[in-house]
Amino acid sequence: MRALIVKTSSLGDVLHTFGLVEYLKAKGVKHVGWVVEKTAAPLVRAHPGIDTVIEIDSSSLRSLFPRPAFFGEFLCQKREIKKEKWDILFDLQANCKSGLVTFLARANKKVGYGKRRVAEWPNLLSTNMRLTPPDALSVRSEYLWFAQEYFRDHSPFLPSPVQLLCSEGQKESIDAECARWPHDRPVWIIAPGSRWKSKTCRFETLASLLTKSQDRFSPYYIFVAGTPEERLFCKRLEELFPQISHVLFKPDLVVLQHIMGRAGVVVSMDSLALHLAATTNTPTFGLFGPSSAARYGPEGSRHGIYQGACPFHEQFERRCARLRSCSTAPCLHDADPSEIFESLSAWYRR
Repeated sequence: MRALIVKTSSLGDVLHTFGLVEYLKAKGVKHVGWVVEKTAAPLVRAHPGIDTVIEIDSSSLRSLFPRPAFFGEFLCQKREIKKEKWDILFDLQANCKSGLVTFLARANKKVGYGKRRVAEWPNLLSTNMRLTPPDALSVRSEYLWFAQEYFRDHSPFLPSPVQLLCSEGQKESIDAECARWPHDRPVWIIAPGSRWKSKTCRFETLASLLTKSQDRFSPYYIFVAGTPEERLFCKRLEELFPQISHVLFKPDLVVLQHIMGRAGVVVSMDSLALHLAATTNTPTFGLFGPSSAARYGPEGSRHGIYQGACPFHEQFERRCARLRSCSTAPCLHDADPSEIFESLSAWYRR
């Protein structure tokens, strides 16, 4: 059997789908392909269970439209999508863009979301097996559920950690970074940034949490920054812990995954870094505010979470309606560092 996954973006959602690859292989699928945006393709290509990666570049198409060059680029991407034949396709993006990919792809069975849960209704026109997953599932379990429903198998399945494939140059970068680590302290990777400011802590909150953790557990800190703004934030934290911390700026994601796999703990906001760490064996502690840890947090006993409370009494199952507009983000910005530390400490002892 040959299966094609259509999950084009974002990077976090791509990581959430990794468990599906292991499940398909366990069910005897010999060849797994993936349609993904060009920006996320290196991450998918590094997965050892993926046999074919089909890149699309929707930003390129948008920039070219309506010039004549648009049609040449579209036909080129169309040929790549139609090149191979698949037995089963899973459209997990559920929007118009993925619907076009699903429509063009040559597959016998095209599985996607039903009317109640599809992101954009035109997607329904491209699938021939439409399913509505239970609302209570985590995002990882939801993607997995589609394949389990197809195979009529709902036995418990917890995906194993995966080690991404890396080049010789990437191996050298990994070894060079790990050579800096002390041998007499546990190494904690701290990822304080997120795409959404409402998902982050104040500097004072994080500084207090890390000071308490230092007093109790004496870790060595590696602060991971993905943007210049995050780098300045991490530099301020580094100044609080001289000689026992350093900043890692914009590491290659495959390199970062291997580094995380060698660390003792990863402490992160609800972000790409947390979801990347969850693909390894390393325990994680995630800080959640305007999104649900039950929905998006890493699964398994080695992972801990802190869920901030909303003083506006907003109730949500997935994400707070104020996620993109809340300027104060009190669920995390005003969180008590002592409360977060007690939660982290109890998890760490377990």
